Amino acid sequence: MFKPLCRLGLLTLALSFSGHSLAALTGMKPMPADDAPLGYLIHNPYENAPLTALVTLGGHKIKDVEVTVHAKGEAGVPISYKVSDIRVMDEGGVPVFGLYPDYLNTFTVSWSEKGERKSHEYRMMTPDVDMGFSESQWAKAPKVTVKHVDPEFKDRLYFLNWTNADGKASPLMHNNPAAPGAFSWDGKPGFFIIDTAGDIRWYMNPYTTHNAKNYDDAGYAMGMNITDDGNMAWVQGQSWKHMTLMGRMIASHSLPGNFIDASHEGIQVENGNFLLRVAAKDYTRADGMVVNTVRDHIVEVDANGRLVDYWDLNEILDPMRDAALLSLDAGAVCLNIDLKQAGKVSTEEELRKAPYGDIHGVQTGRNWAHVNAVDYDPVDDSIIVTSRHQSAVIKIGRDKEVKWILSPYMGWEGKLAEKLLTPVDAKGNPLTCTVRGFCSGTDFDFSYTPHTGYKVDEKGTWTVFDNGDGRHLAQPMFPTGKYSRAVEYKIDEDKMTVQQVWEYGKDELGYDGYSPVTSIVKYQADKNSMMSYFASAGLFGLGGGYGNMKLDDTTGKVHSILVEHRYGEKEPAVRIDIDSHDLFATGYRAQVIRPAEMLK
Repeated sequence: MFKPLCRLGLLTLALSFSGHSLAALTGMKPMPADDAPLGYLIHNPYENAPLTALVTLGGHKIKDVEVTVHAKGEAGVPISYKVSDIRVMDEGGVPVFGLYPDYLNTFTVSWSEKGERKSHEYRMMTPDVDMGFSESQWAKAPKVTVKHVDPEFKDRLYFLNWTNADGKASPLMHNNPAAPGAFSWDGKPGFFIIDTAGDIRWYMNPYTTHNAKNYDDAGYAMGMNITDDGNMAWVQGQSWKHMTLMGRMIASHSLPGNFIDASHEGIQVENGNFLLRVAAKDYTRADGMVVNTVRDHIVEVDANGRLVDYWDLNEILDPMRDAALLSLDAGAVCLNIDLKQAGKVSTEEELRKAPYGDIHGVQTGRNWAHVNAVDYDPVDDSIIVTSRHQSAVIKIGRDKEVKWILSPYMGWEGKLAEKLLTPVDAKGNPLTCTVRGFCSGTDFDFSYTPHTGYKVDEKGTWTVFDNGDGRHLAQPMFPTGKYSRAVEYKIDEDKMTVQQVWEYGKDELGYDGYSPVTSIVKYQADKNSMMSYFASAGLFGLGGGYGNMKLDDTTGKVHSILVEHRYGEKEPAVRIDIDSHDLFATGYRAQVIRPAEMLK
């Protein structure tokens, strides 16, 4: 009789215990709400993207997932996308992108399970935008003003990249003036995504993706591009990074050992590898001097960061060519913004005697090339580099031989002069142009201090953002005569000719759109359109000097202009203006973001 009583007592105790102590067994593990059909919610699951969330599965097996983040108010823009079954398994739940900051968001998830279609409406509060702060800042983020959006472009999402420093930046450089050059351009990352109502719908946490005290995590975050797998890649000082839209850091790679100072461009190309714009350390010149080079090398690495190939522009081009360097406005060279130097140019002697380092000047060890964009042409296994300080777009083969140069003729010598493209009209007739690039009786113009040059595979053309400083290799009589352009060229590589087929900015924006640095133009196949970003417009404002700057001045407050055109048209289908939030904080680039492709 004793054993059955004992067993009955244990069973009763177990039943009683389970009724009130489940929390003791699960500890602090979060539990879904009572009416939640799946698991619990996780805000910002990887700590890098504060406007994301994850709906965990709670043991459910679901498929055919769709997500809609509902609009805020009548003027808001909903974001809807499908999530592949494999992505749900990869994330361990349903990825939610596009939440509003500082808002009680509503989003709907629908899915199929055991042959039944289900859906549920969720609510989640989010934090306000925090992309870092500095003493010269007057707003938490750039101010977005939507001027015009055609209905068929309303679903657009634009990634924006702004650059500016804060008081935490650059201890590696400040404590070691001989440190690699990228450290002197350290600053808080400014990655964010806006919709066509002007609302911020995503931003990157600058505190988790950047560390000014760490060698591999310091430096400006620049050159973000979308990879083949729908993720984000960018360069950041001494490393390059690969992250999902949800903020999961796939990899952070150190640069190959002989290279330093990645900035401006990190792009995955058709062969699956990545092209990064870097410099070389401990480089021995022909005269025996050992220097760190500046913005003049391109490396090709595989997805694991292993070096595959490299292009040394000091050997391929001519680091002594000074035709464009002699025409640069010293007020905005590279990232050096100094209004006291606005309108001034350097002499030949100054270019040859400038300090070594990230200073514009001739000869290896100075910023003679300033390559700010790289592309790849799989047709002939070549790279295309955009050189601001040579006012040139240049195609270079795998054999390190120059194929063509799009640039005014002045200063190119020997074999390089033989690679210059000849401007032609629509009928293929050669145009009459001076050595400085002025072509009479035509709209054709070369690109001066350009910032991007990309091939448009679908059209067989090339887009270039023509910043326009030093146009025709000189400074204009009046600064307000300057302008920037988004321009499209058609290049016949057999005949070595170039035809201008479209431009925007010269007549439409004029000096108001003049962007002395940064910016981008890129073809968008999904809507057969051109997206252009005049990123540093208004940098010089109405004049004045840095020493007299005040937070209520117009000078130093950048007024970026983002436009998107239907292909071949001059009237924008989209225009969005973005005002800076910090003195001399400039827009860098923009990209069109497609969540369905990035969360597939």
